[in-house]
Amino acid sequence: MELPEERPWTPEEGDPSGPNLARVYNALGGGTHTFGADREMANRLLAVQPEVAYWVRTNREFLARSARFLFETGLRQVLDVGAGLLAPGSVHEVAAAVAPDARVVYLDLDPVVVAQANDVLRDRPRVTALRGDLRDPAEVLRLAVEGGLDLARPVAILLVAVLHFVQDAEDPGDILARLRDAVPTGSYVVISHASPPPQNSAEGVQAKKEYSERTAPVVLRTREQVERLFAGWELLEPGIVQPSFWRPESDELVEPAEIERAKGTPAWVGVAIKR
Repeated sequence: MELPEERPWTPEEGDPSGPNLARVYNALGGGTHTFGADREMANRLLAVQPEVAYWVRTNREFLARSARFLFETGLRQVLDVGAGLLAPGSVHEVAAAVAPDARVVYLDLDPVVVAQANDVLRDRPRVTALRGDLRDPAEVLRLAVEGGLDLARPVAILLVAVLHFVQDAEDPGDILARLRDAVPTGSYVVISHASPPPQNSAEGVQAKKEYSERTAPVVLRTREQVERLFAGWELLEPGIVQPSFWRPESDELVEPAEIERAKGTPAWVGVAIKR
């Protein structure tokens, strides 16, 4: 894969001397908000596991499809926690096309992410980006309100490619339970989570090692472990699946080779509602 050239963009909060978690992910997804260290890290990952860019793309596509689904149900409030650098298909872009009256709050611990979002979103009054830590549910809820969400009305909590950075000792299940208890009936949760590579392939294990050592520690969880995170929520069809298999468009996953490739994606996703 040929990575795009980096865009001249140096927020005060950014440190170009080392790889940044959000910027590496952005580079792998074809984004240009990167520095040389991020592209180097992305290329190291691609060298040991060429499919990692495909995995990032399918995760982004799942994000866009699930957001479209939520807006089509009539939901008009989204809290995207661990949003990462904004890229084509981000929630506010889906909202602009499907539900322009929706309110979106992006939260991320990384100041680089918040700086980029505020730069991109300056003319979008219904979209807000704030700095917050998923591991502090009380802070997450406070910032949701600060960003303009009404937690007395249904809200969708998006946790896309973020929970695998929450360590077991930080109890992701408890975090999910506290967020669930704070939102009303009719609210949704969307999760995508990295999992052990198929047959623990040497390439996948090495990619995890590179990522954990140079950006942030990653906890790979099995399908059963991811399903337990949905405790207290009602999973919607098709349940816990790999990203490409969550309500794909009619023209997707037609070729047998593409289906097999999608089956090799080391990630599980799901969407659930609070009844």
